[in-house]
Formats: sequence, C-alpha cells, structure tokens
Amino acid sequence: MITNRRHFVSLSAGILICGLNPSHCFSKHKKIESKIYLSAFADSSGEYYLGDLFDSGRERFRIKLPCRGHGVAQRPNSNEIASFARRPGRYITVVNVLDGNIIAQIKSLEGRHFYGHGVYSLDGRWLYATENEYDSTRGVIGIYDVKESYRLVETLPTYGIGPHEINLLSNGKILLVANGGILTHPDSGRNKLNLSEMDSSLAYIDIDSGKLLSAHRLSPELKLMSIRHFDLSHDEKVAIVMQYQGPRSHLHPLVGFQKGSSKIELLSAPKNVGYRMKNYCGSVAFDSTGNLIAVSSPRGGIISFWSVPEKRFLSFINVKDGCGVASGETPESFLITNGFGQILRHSPLTFQTDILSVSQNILWDNHIMKGEV
Repeated sequence: MITNRRHFVSLSAGILICGLNPSHCFSKHKKIESKIYLSAFADSSGEYYLGDLFDSGRERFRIKLPCRGHGVAQRPNSNEIASFARRPGRYITVVNVLDGNIIAQIKSLEGRHFYGHGVYSLDGRWLYATENEYDSTRGVIGIYDVKESYRLVETLPTYGIGPHEINLLSNGKILLVANGGILTHPDSGRNKLNLSEMDSSLAYIDIDSGKLLSAHRLSPELKLMSIRHFDLSHDEKVAIVMQYQGPRSHLHPLVGFQKGSSKIELLSAPKNVGYRMKNYCGSVAFDSTGNLIAVSSPRGGIISFWSVPEKRFLSFINVKDGCGVASGETPESFLITNGFGQILRHSPLTFQTDILSVSQNILWDNHIMKGEV
C-alpha cells in the first residue's frame, strides 16, 4: 500500500532519497548503465522538466521545459530525445541525452497544436507527431524532417478526431494511431466539445500513400469510450487502454488487445478492481517478454497487471496517483512512477515491490519511456 507523501521516508530503510538540484544538472557517478528511462515532471514550485533516469532510480539530468510535457520518443541509433507538450501544447523539445543540450524547439503550425505523442521513423530521418487541426476539427500527423532542423514537410490525416498515442509497425511503413474521438479547441482549453458524437478508433495508416488501411472501433454501446493509449509488443500485438466519458457509475472494460486485421478484444477485471479504475486508464506497457502488461489508473490509485497469453486480469497494487509504466530491466517486471516523487519496481508474478527512489520535490507526469544511451 502506497501512503501519502508525508509517510514516504518511513516506508523502507532501503529508500534512496534524491536531493536534486532543480537546475539543468548531470550525475557525476561513473557507473555505466546503458538503459535509461525518460519522463516529464514538475517540481514543487510549478516548473516543468524532462528527467533522464537510470533503472536504479538515479537521475542523470533534467532539462527545463517551456510548459508541461507528456510523451517522449527516442530517435533510433541516436542520443536525440523528443519531448512532446501536453495537449493542447504547441512545442516539441528535442534534447541530446548525452550532454543535456537542447537541439531543437519545434513550434506547431498556426491553427494546429500537438497532442502529446510522437514517434521517429526507423532510419531516424522523420519525426511523426499527432496534432489537432482545430478549425477543421480533423486529426493529423505532422511529418518533420530531422536533417532540416525538424522542418514540417508533410501532413497526413489520422481519419479521426483527437489523435493521441502513435507508433510505428516493425516494417517501418505503417503508423498506428489511437484516435481518442474527442473534439477540443485551444479557446476552450481541455473541455470536451463533442461527447454526443464521439467516434474513437485505432487506425492503421500507410505512410507513403497516406491511405487508411484499416480502422478498428468498439461496439456502438461503447461509443463514449475513448481509445487514447496503447503499447506494441515485439510481435505487434496491441494492448489498448481507454477512458470512459459516461457516468461514473457505469462499469465497462477499459483494457483490450488487437492485432492485424482482428477486432478489438476487451478484457474484464473483477468488479472491485473495475470500480477502482474509475473509468480511466492513463498508460499501458508490455514487459520485456511480451507476456504481461501493466495498466495505470491514476484516478483510482492502482496499477493493474494482465496476462497476455491468457488474456485475463492477474493482480493489482495500490500506487497513489501512479501513471507512468514501462518494462523493467528484468523480465516480468515494470518501472512505475507517480505524482508524489516515487519510482517503483514491481514484479507481478513474485508480488515484489521495491521503492527505488523518492523525492518530495518531484511530481512525475503521465508517461515514462525506456530508452538507450
């Protein structure tokens, strides 16, 4: 059970307390660790940063961001990291993770804003970002040329409204996009403007032609379900998690799987867990084996774990305001971050939870990404 912030320091004798300089800083440790984890966060004064962590929970550096960050993408075979602003943000900050220098600051085109996520092409030449063309109400993918200082060179449709998570299939030719189906406009902040006409989908889009290859939707009675986040396994199974926009008293499946041309298959949790999820999932990640997924429900304060081969719920742990999840360094384990400065490692098959780091000056944001240096 994860308790409130005041009790963090007494949770375990093995807790590492991170006393961090709030400015741009680097670790002086000489230990070589090739795997890193990246996440946006805020400090207690309300400043926003991108943080770079080792699997041990030790922080390598932090870079100040112009506003709140959301998703992160790493350029293949490179030390460049793109940090995407939280919707309706207007920037992408590109950073060199070896020295912490800012390489580029991309501003959204007039009449558009970013939706918090993006992905690089396999060769690292292009950056694809989900965006809202808000006057036309259509979702689009901005394509940015890395070699030309991240200049916007092309725009593809997402064939939906409110595109959020985006990823690339292993052939490098098809983009997978979660169209959340919710219409927003910067003049209205984060207000949802079309709930009576929501249309969420998981779209496969051919990059070369820009054509829609397939779109997968839920049944009509689940039209208020917004598909917003997903993760891809090594064999291209898609784990999707959703946010229900209907009454809080309604109980619907919030987790599902999809692959290729198959329909979305929904998974149910026990009733007590379903209600704890509070109709809201914040993030999802496969473990390194592809046999487990972790699903965060920050509003309910739980992280749930699911079997991929058996397509069933396994267990959950209490993590107050826990949202960021990523595969751990060891098989069948996950790294978890929360809004109270904690970094945890949990193994759902052994039920072991280790608190790697705690800092009362850090509020980790929604997502954490595993990368390499």
